[in-house]
Amino acid sequence: MIKNYCIFVPRGKTSGRKDTYKFRLNKPLCEFILCCSVCLFLCPTIQMKMTGEKRFQDPLAGEVIFRKSRRCRRISIRVHPVRGICVSVPWFLRYDDGMRFYMQKREWVCMVAERQRERLKAAEAGGQAISMLSSGSRVRTLLSEIVFSRMAGAAGEACLDTPEPGRADAGGTGIIVRPLILEDVRQTGRLYLSPDKPLSRKTVCYPDTLPEEGSAALSSLLSDVLVKILRDEAKSLLPVRLSYLAGRYGMKYKAVSIKHNISNWGSCSALGNINLNLNLVRLPEPVCDYVLLHELAHLKYRDHGVGFHGFLEEMCADNMLRLSSLGDPYADEVMASVRKSRSARPYSHVLEREVKKYRLL
Repeated sequence: MIKNYCIFVPRGKTSGRKDTYKFRLNKPLCEFILCCSVCLFLCPTIQMKMTGEKRFQDPLAGEVIFRKSRRCRRISIRVHPVRGICVSVPWFLRYDDGMRFYMQKREWVCMVAERQRERLKAAEAGGQAISMLSSGSRVRTLLSEIVFSRMAGAAGEACLDTPEPGRADAGGTGIIVRPLILEDVRQTGRLYLSPDKPLSRKTVCYPDTLPEEGSAALSSLLSDVLVKILRDEAKSLLPVRLSYLAGRYGMKYKAVSIKHNISNWGSCSALGNINLNLNLVRLPEPVCDYVLLHELAHLKYRDHGVGFHGFLEEMCADNMLRLSSLGDPYADEVMASVRKSRSARPYSHVLEREVKKYRLL
């Protein structure tokens, strides 16, 4: 005969009352609950087995990743322009349940993916996104215009030789970077930076022996070179700008680091350390400054509350007036959008919208 077990749960730790709620469970069910609790919370090996993924190639939408997670409580679908399509499935459900849910939403997924591809093409045409790199590709930053060029024949063989002084060799692959000064601001007197007016041109020359044009292998090699160039430019520019803005608005940070993140433009730790994405040098100066000011504001306000947004709006308004007075045409365009905005925080609203137009490399 199976005996009943009682589990007593106190109503409150501080109430001082001795009465309890009673739940009657039979012995096998009680032992099962206790066993599951031990497995879930005391055994990391079991927790790891609750996570996993399977891949499905959809002829219309492309690759779909089905990922199980113990944190997930319901089946959900995420469509990302870079990470692709991911279906999150709770660990207590089967992959077949996720597949049935995906097939029900397949038409919506294809529509969203197509819309994102169109936006990505428009962003690439406007220089706001970078996809496959090949000969003729151009990337503009606040400091330079980066041009990729395949050198065929004798010129390509020359790339494999030891580079001349002033040229950088990329990891022994024969890829070299040839810089050329386009403008000396000490002579022209220009006081602002703009991707439309680069100070130099850096031609990335690579030999004909590398993978064919349009291949993922070639794009990966060129992307590594591009990241190195962006990192060097970011290290020379971003700490200087951050220091200037911090001094202008009375903020003090502990250290600044340049990172290559794929999910955020910057971050600020509780210790006062600021991390900045190397892709910031691809943004126009007002938009780049907005990200820096956003992280500086976190030194005073850790959350995104009313005080944070009010402080950020004040700094953005002052900085935009400063940039506009320097003759930056892009700053004038942003100011025109600010005057048309109906938002309670027009400067932050417009600049945040400009940031979202750009894709991280």
